[in-house]
This record gives sequence, structure tokens and C-alpha cells, in this order.
Amino acid sequence: MMDVSPENDGDTGDNPIPTVPRLDTDPSPMRRINKIYVTTRRASGELHLQSVLQHMDRRLQVLPDLVMFSGTFGLMILSVCVLLVLLSQNMFERQVINLNAQLADTYHWAPYGQSCVLRADGFVPDSCDNRTAAVVPSHIFPIVGAVLGTQWLAELKTAGGALFVTTCVIGGTVDVGWTDLQFLAGYDSYPDCLPTAPQDVAGIAMLESTVRDGEGYYLITLFADLDKRMKQYVYANSDGTSQNLISKVRRIVIAGDGNVGMDAFGGTNNVITSKPLGERYLVTGFCVSVIQELSDAKDKLELTGWSQGRAGLVATRVLCPSSSVFIFHDVVPGKFSALPVVPAWSCGHVVSNASELVAFQAILSVLSLWFFAGDVYITIEGLRGLFTGKPILKYAVLSGLERRKLLLACIVANSMPGLLYMDVSRMYFHSVNGFKLYALSSIMVANFVAFGSLLALSVVDMLVSYVKTFSICVGYSAPVFIVMSIVWMAAAWCNDDNFLDAYNKFYTAPSVIGFWVHDAYYASGSYAPGGTLPIANYLTESILTAVGCSFGVSIAISSLHRWLLHKHWFVSTAWAQSNSLLQKLRLPSFITALPLDPFNAIKIGNTMYCKPSTLALMGYTTVERKKQEMHSVKENDGEEPPQKPHFVVSIYALVPALVLPVSQVRSIGAIMKNQFAHESRKLERKAYRYTRGGCVG
Repeated sequence: MMDVSPENDGDTGDNPIPTVPRLDTDPSPMRRINKIYVTTRRASGELHLQSVLQHMDRRLQVLPDLVMFSGTFGLMILSVCVLLVLLSQNMFERQVINLNAQLADTYHWAPYGQSCVLRADGFVPDSCDNRTAAVVPSHIFPIVGAVLGTQWLAELKTAGGALFVTTCVIGGTVDVGWTDLQFLAGYDSYPDCLPTAPQDVAGIAMLESTVRDGEGYYLITLFADLDKRMKQYVYANSDGTSQNLISKVRRIVIAGDGNVGMDAFGGTNNVITSKPLGERYLVTGFCVSVIQELSDAKDKLELTGWSQGRAGLVATRVLCPSSSVFIFHDVVPGKFSALPVVPAWSCGHVVSNASELVAFQAILSVLSLWFFAGDVYITIEGLRGLFTGKPILKYAVLSGLERRKLLLACIVANSMPGLLYMDVSRMYFHSVNGFKLYALSSIMVANFVAFGSLLALSVVDMLVSYVKTFSICVGYSAPVFIVMSIVWMAAAWCNDDNFLDAYNKFYTAPSVIGFWVHDAYYASGSYAPGGTLPIANYLTESILTAVGCSFGVSIAISSLHRWLLHKHWFVSTAWAQSNSLLQKLRLPSFITALPLDPFNAIKIGNTMYCKPSTLALMGYTTVERKKQEMHSVKENDGEEPPQKPHFVVSIYALVPALVLPVSQVRSIGAIMKNQFAHESRKLERKAYRYTRGGCVG
């Protein structure tokens, strides 16, 4: 025998093989062996390369379906992920600082008056312009001046008996829908409402309204530059962030009859209710007026101007040496605060019976994953077959969702609380994490609308099928519809303009006391018990546009694809109505995303065969017994062993059929020799395994 390995390819000229005696000196047999080996190696290499290329091609063909499955699975668990994030942000009971700054665009500040002069007994008569004095009733405005004079008494003495007060409004426009009145007091000049550089103020006060025991009150929240008790401290928000505030700020309430007193409720106002999920899950929003210290925030907000207490008392001393004059400015510390400040709010909300919503979503999350487990298992088996070179089952799960109504219902119900989350998150436009919460909630609502539309469409088609089933259906692409509608709605909602509009609409609820600003009354912090409209009321137009256009595009793409490849506009289901398996299942009536076209079947002779992938999209799969009980057969009788029956079960029942020790799974029938025999019964107490099955005629 001769060694023909690659290391020794048969060349014996200089390397005789000592273990094999030479029987023939003619080198021609050796040449023939070498030629055969080289030819065999070349052919083997070509076959191996071809096999590798085919295997890579199969993987590339499966890649779109794998991406589609991953996206589908992501959409399935989106509600679960969003729920976990929102729970971590205390979305059922939350309170954070809503930032404020003297800016026109972001925070809606605007100049209103710059003529008021304040003395200890109130505003100097006729010093305030008419529109400033008309913001509140004529008998209330002088009382506001008297309160400010009393609270800023120390600053008045330092200023020589008079402070120069500028008035500003926040909002007070149709777009914003709410307002309040700001007072900026200067020691020797009028401060600016929109400063472009740091400016000194003797004090800042914010005038709003509130409700106490069902009655409307005016609320003043005030900072005084010379009050030693007003110091900077760090406030911890419920979401883990923090902001600097001023301690010991003064809050005074004025009743409608003119009575004045310190606020016993700590500055609570803007109490508004909303019912996005009904009365039981009532959302109650509220705010507490505060004075924000801007040392950190002014850098984050990139402010160039703000209001601040004076840096200190400046004393000048002059030294006159023989040759020159030196002037020094000494700061006497301790008298002025030097604190950069602005009025703001600590806003929050509570949700009634929130624990029920958490439990509801937790249960639905588990059910969604359970109902989706069969498709996950089939995909895992497909990946295993992909890497081992075995046949695999390919199908787009989104196209079969109309046949998975329980899964679809769980997804829709689990996404429904997104209406509450979106309604709640709009209150936090000016908070640190506000946009993140609003965007996540918006995507959850988009998920609810898209899958809800698909569920409604499939239910309508099912109800029509009880009356009449047509042999042709309008086809649409479920993946295109779902993805396009979600992206469309998310793009329409997840932006600052929409977020700001939703925030302002929350505070346009009917008010108890309105402020007259820019020739109209606007809500100012005191709201009627009826509450505000849920955000869903403002989403109708964008939802109809997104769903309608996405559905139209999905029909157009599906129909155009069918026409270009097969010269048909509609889905013909006539062949399915004569198929031994499909005729036992409820076929779509007039519209479907299922690939039930004849060209998706296999035709042999006059028989159309349903592929395993079509069966999976219809919501069913097959299992077989692990061990086949066979009658004793003689080894040499020439008979073929009997074929294993493939039992058809619901896709929901696949995992239970494989893992339950005593099967309680019901089969709708069995497939033998590519024919389906309908027989609804429970599977026997045997061990079963998944099989991709075969074609059914």
C-alpha cells in the first residue's frame, strides 16, 4: 500500500517508502494514483466550497426573517421594558422640580410693566400702569402691594424707602393657555424681565391663585434678599435627581374678601385631575411654589442673564500717597444674599389604585410571553437547524398576528396604560427626565394604537366570516403597517414642540380664579374639580392620519408586489377552501395579511399543498411522539415501518405539549401521508417533541 496523504503525495524519487517493498519499477501506476488523488482533492474542494456557499446563502436568506422576529419580539416586550423604566421613575407617585428661568422661548416670560414704585404701605398710587393693575380685581391689587411692602420692609429701608418694581407675566397667550404675575424689585432701578446679564434685585415674588377648602385664594410666593433665613439647600427629587432651592420662603394667601394670612398648606396649588383610564385610576397632579437657586442650573441651562441678590455692601476708601491716588472697593460680607434666584414649582402627581395597574400589567406581561413562547421555540429550533444544515421553518410572525388574537389582545391591553403614562409625563416638561418619560410613554401609546388597530381589523374580518367568506381578499403587509404606524406616531409626538403643547394643555383646565392678561382671562393655579381633558383627546387627528396612511401604504405595497410578480391584485383563497387542513380552519373573509396566495402553496398534479410555514402563520404547528409504538414486524418481511402521525396543535399549546408531564393539550387532528384527518381530542399521555412537519394536501 502506498501513502497518498498531502504530506506524501506519491513522489518516490528521493523519498522511497521503506515499509512497502517495490514490486513494480514502472512509475506509471504511481502517476495514475497521484492523478486520481489530485483530481479527487480538487473535486472535493469544489464540492466543499459549493457547500459552504450554499450554507452561507441559506443563512442570508434567513437573516430578514430573523431580523423581523427580533423586531417582533422587541415590540412584544416593549410594554414590559417601558413599565420597568416608568416604575423606576415613580410614575404612580412622583414629585420633582420643574425648572424655570427668565427666558421668553422656553419658559414664556414676557415684560408687562415697568413703572410701579413700592413703599412700606404698598404701591405708590397711580405708579403702576393700568394693565398691570387690571390683572387681578381692583380691590385685590392694592392688598398685593401692601403685602409686598410689609415683606420687603428691610429692603425698603436699605433702598431709602422705595423699591422699583418691574412686572412680568409667564404665558398669558392662547398657545400657552395659563399665566401668573411676577414682581422683580430693584434697589435703585427697574430690573429686566429678560436679562442678558446678571442683575441685582431686592426681591422676587410670584402671584398665582389656589384653592383652599373649595374657595379661590390668591397666593404670593416671595424671596427677600436680606432675610438671613433664606439659604440655599439641596432638594431631592423622587426620581433620584436633585435641585438647589431656597429655604424658608414666604407664602401668603389673600382671600377674595381681602383677608390676608400665611399659607398653612405650604404653597400647594395647580391641583388638577385627569381620567385617562377612567375614574378608578384618577390622576391628581399638583404643584408647590418654590424659589429655585440657580447656581448649578444656570450653567446647565446656558443662561447669560438672571436675577440675584446683591453681592454685598460696597464701601470705598481712598489712599493718597505722595505720587498717586489709589481707590479700593471693599465688600462688606453678610448683609446681602448674592443668591441667583427665580420662582419655580415642585410638581408631582398620584394615581389612585396604582397597585392594581402594576399587577394588571405584570400578569399581562407573563401571558404575552407565554402566548409567544411557541414562536420563540420554533425560532430557536430554526436557528439550531440553520447552523447544523437541517431544513428550517421560516415565517414572519407579524404576518400571522391576526391568527393569534389572544397574544394580540394581551399586547394591546398591556400597552393601554400608556395612555395614563403619557398623560402623566406631560406634566414634567421642565423637569430633568421629563422628555425621556414622555417619549417612552408616547411609544407605548403608539404600540397600543398600532396593535389595537390590527386586533380590531382581525376581529371585524372574523365576524364577517360568520356571515360570508369570499374567495378573494384584499391583502396588506402587517409588518409594514405595524412598523410604519408606530414610527409615524412616535415621530409626531416625540419632539419638544408637541411635548410643550401637551404640557400647556394640561394647565388649561377650567379655573376658579382667572388673571386678566393681554385682554383675556387665563388660568392661574386654581382649578375646578372637573379637571383637565386627557391627552388622548388631542391625539385623535395624528392617530387617524398615521393609521390611515400606514394602512393604505401597506395595502399598496402588498398589492403592487403581488401584481409585479404574479399579475394578481388580490389574495385568492379558493385553493385553501379545498385543502384538507386549511378548510377546517377559519379562513379570512375579505382582508388579510396571511400569505394564502396560490403561489405560496406547492402544486403537485391537481393538488395544492399547504406548507408548514403557512400552517405556523395560521396559528398551528405539529408535534410527534418521541417513541413510536410499533407492532412486531419480522426483519425480513419487506414491510416499511409505519409513518409517525404529526398531531396538529395550537401554537399556544406547543410548549405545554413538550413540557407538561401529563399532557392536557388538545389536538385538532393528525397529518398522515400528507393528508389531514380532523379529530379534536386531547393528546395521549406520551412524551412528544416538536416537528416542523410536512406539506398537507
